Amino acid sequence: MRGELCIGGASVLSLISLVLLIFMHVGQINTSTVPRGISMVNVNTSGYAQGLNVALGDPIAGLYASNGSAPLRDQQGIRELYKYGLYSYCGYVNGTGICSNTSAANRFTPLTDLVADMAANYSGVTTALIDEGTFTDSSYLGNFTNGAYYLIIIGSVCTALALFTGLLKHTVLFFLSTLFAVLGSLTLLIGAIIWTVVIKKAESINDFVVGHPDQPTTPLGITVSTGSGIFLLWASWACLLVSILPYMISRGTMYNPISRSAVLATGILSLAAAVSALPKVTRTGRYLYSEDGTRFLIKGIAYQEQGVVTSDPNSPFSEPTTFIDPLANATACARDIPFLQQLQVNAIRVYSVDSTLNHDDCMSALEQAGIYTIIDLALPVNGSITRTSPQWTTNLLDQYINTINVFNKYTNVLAYNVGNEVIDGPAATGTAAFIKAAARDVKAYLNSISSSALVGYAAIDGGDDWVLPLAEYLSCDPSDTNSGATAIDLFGLNNYEFCGDASPSVYNTKNGDFAGYNVVAYFSEFGCVHSPPRLWTEVPTIFSPPMSDIWSGAVAFSYFPDQASDGEYGMVTIDGNTVQLSDDFNRLQAQYTNVTLPTTPAQSDAGSDTYPSCPTQNSSWLASNTLPPTPNDAACNCLENILSCQFTPKTSNTSAIVGTLLDTGCSLLGENNGNCDDIAANGTTGTYGRVAFCDPEIKLSFVMSEYYELTGRAATSCDFSGNATVNKNAPSSVSGANAAASSCLTNPSATFTPSAPTSTPASNGGSGSGSGSGSSNTNDAVGLLGYSPSTLVGLGVAFVFSVLGSALTIA
Repeated sequence: MRGELCIGGASVLSLISLVLLIFMHVGQINTSTVPRGISMVNVNTSGYAQGLNVALGDPIAGLYASNGSAPLRDQQGIRELYKYGLYSYCGYVNGTGICSNTSAANRFTPLTDLVADMAANYSGVTTALIDEGTFTDSSYLGNFTNGAYYLIIIGSVCTALALFTGLLKHTVLFFLSTLFAVLGSLTLLIGAIIWTVVIKKAESINDFVVGHPDQPTTPLGITVSTGSGIFLLWASWACLLVSILPYMISRGTMYNPISRSAVLATGILSLAAAVSALPKVTRTGRYLYSEDGTRFLIKGIAYQEQGVVTSDPNSPFSEPTTFIDPLANATACARDIPFLQQLQVNAIRVYSVDSTLNHDDCMSALEQAGIYTIIDLALPVNGSITRTSPQWTTNLLDQYINTINVFNKYTNVLAYNVGNEVIDGPAATGTAAFIKAAARDVKAYLNSISSSALVGYAAIDGGDDWVLPLAEYLSCDPSDTNSGATAIDLFGLNNYEFCGDASPSVYNTKNGDFAGYNVVAYFSEFGCVHSPPRLWTEVPTIFSPPMSDIWSGAVAFSYFPDQASDGEYGMVTIDGNTVQLSDDFNRLQAQYTNVTLPTTPAQSDAGSDTYPSCPTQNSSWLASNTLPPTPNDAACNCLENILSCQFTPKTSNTSAIVGTLLDTGCSLLGENNGNCDDIAANGTTGTYGRVAFCDPEIKLSFVMSEYYELTGRAATSCDFSGNATVNKNAPSSVSGANAAASSCLTNPSATFTPSAPTSTPASNGGSGSGSGSGSSNTNDAVGLLGYSPSTLVGLGVAFVFSVLGSALTIA
């Protein structure tokens, strides 16, 4: 009798769940009474005309469609209300509507759909004006809602199967009913969570305001709200979840062989789903520790094949102009890793990587060999903070984030360096403000995606009057609140002062300088070639007390051949797939093999994280404690779209002409009582122009537009040797242009957590710009839910098997 009641109750709950899902699925498939009343999300644009009028200062006409039956995405005007379902979306004007073509897995891409409905003169202004928030990120919204659809489909099918198998009243089928109910409830749950998070993130547009900062602002007039379909989905999930218990009771006592087999299969699947991973290494105070609490010291080697280099008379090291990504060549990694294992290294340092290439094979092989990676985010020439003209701009931040996103899936990334030897003396120390800003933004982004990777910088060695202040500055707190938000985790010193068979006393000064340092310090390069042969007798000194109490290891330079003005640093010679080891390699192997890494202090004795005040400026330390703002892609893209005179180069090699054209533009502005202060940045005075964080090409368009406006929009003023074009979509009046620019740059000194750029990274790095890092309302759901819908499906399935195995074991 109990079984009959249970199966009856479970069947009723499954039936209710299925009916609710059916109603949810029909939402917005057409404009008839029932479908039009059900939607997943609604976008109301009825107030946008007023907001656009305030933003532009021009009358708004032709924004809305005059005919509610006009085709969507045909530039015939936007609709007052958009409703999105799982299969299509519909637009309504005065109650009359039309729907898009019906297809599976309709994507929620509101801004893209709005712009496609607009006349050309409004589409450009809209993409420029709506410059932040997840509402603008069609890729994010579309990908996640697309993935959620498939999870909901799986959940719907499982709900139907749970109902029908339960009605057949058979012991094995009761087991299947339970399985389907569990699987269905989990997939519906994940799908509902995704949709709910996506809608909440898109609702950021509701708080968007327009107008001049000095005047009362007006709401933009576009609002996002949750549709009734979401409530149907959550109610369906709740009914199906409650049905699981009576289904399990109805199942009765299963045959032991079935139960044991199911448990065994679940265990096998769980093991198969597990991914081998190196233990995370984190920082506590000034030391590194593995997950089990064991102290971790870096015993590494530099692993970067030398590209084309140019000589620098002020440095013994040549400056690279090209690079070869060592982690994108699976054949080379397979060739070299056995030799890295011979050295018994636990880390390699890589100086340049290409985020457009695939690194799976090399990173997996390194992981299997127990080797972590320290990856420099900068690239040669245009992809790094320079000491001569330092900037922290959108193109650099996007490049750094693109690289992080590519490597974030690997468990053997120990740290990312935001720079290498950028500062080479007291005169360049003002550049430290830009390095510290880069560390701040990279650290914030890593935290937002729940990455445990550390943030570091590698410094060239030099005088104590600036190297020690540099280390202290990069780990200090400008706010004096003991906050680590702007501090690095890992300070690397490229130190070559131990030559030949020197005495350990050569390190006395550096040991004294760093004895009280507050974050991890290590030698990011070592291995002097001035007094050959390299005996590597400094290794036991570095890796034992008292130095190991101060320093957390070292990276020998270099595995690959690396010719510098003072000698050859490479330790192998490579001919195709053949590796010839040098005596330097053999001697380093002997030293690394014999060293015993210290285990003290214990993590419990490492102390807490502290961040002291920053060093004060003096004749040898020039960096201001006022840092550059976070580069804002959305603001820069908004500005670019409304600028009256735009950079339209005649050559694809824009880096070759941007600098010259900027000099020309600034000179012309000076001749007309203007200046380039808006694009300038000074890390010594702590002053940063309101456009200083934009990439060089947008800065150039800004300068061109300033000159064009100062000369009364004379046609000849927007030419610049054929590299400039008048923007026909710019506001028609100077006042309108100024108002639009102010709307783009509402808070040019803001710092915030950057988000991932939406554009595909360019392989050369440093010249492209994305559009995602300008939002202060970041896509937190990325860190919560994973990076792609397919990842969510995999996690859901793995979770199902884990829960099922537990349930069967208990049963």
